[in-house]
Amino acid sequence: MAKGPSANVLAARGRRGAVAKRQAVGWEWFDKKLISKVNLTMKGRMMLATQFLQDKVVKNINRPVTKSTGPRGGRVVTNRSKPGEFPKADTTLLKKTIFSKVIPAGKGIYDGYVGTPLDYGVILELRMKRQFLTRTLREELPTIRRILTGPIK
Repeated sequence: MAKGPSANVLAARGRRGAVAKRQAVGWEWFDKKLISKVNLTMKGRMMLATQFLQDKVVKNINRPVTKSTGPRGGRVVTNRSKPGEFPKADTTLLKKTIFSKVIPAGKGIYDGYVGTPLDYGVILELRMKRQFLTRTLREELPTIRRILTGPIK
């Protein structure tokens, strides 16, 4: 005739079960804390990356337009940027309006934007082939990747 487990075995199983329940609650708390830290870290990284890109764009369009008189004097010649170059600053309005913005896009996901609200910024970028936003992004992409994908401490 088979006997069931002794009272001591049943008591030990009960204690292990109670410990397991306490540990499960502890792990759940740790997961929430970890997720919160990762979300906060990713938001900070996206803010750092967009600010870095904004600063580089402003630096790239900081060269001034040069003006000189012609060989006989009189007429003023303005040396503006050529296609393929960064636009040169004439009124400095473009560089003053460059902005960066980070927007939540879901759980722990953030979208970062760098741009200008000026219409002629789009004209320079797309029609006149004086890309300053996309070119700076391409040039700085390795640094931006390091900012966004580095280890979380």
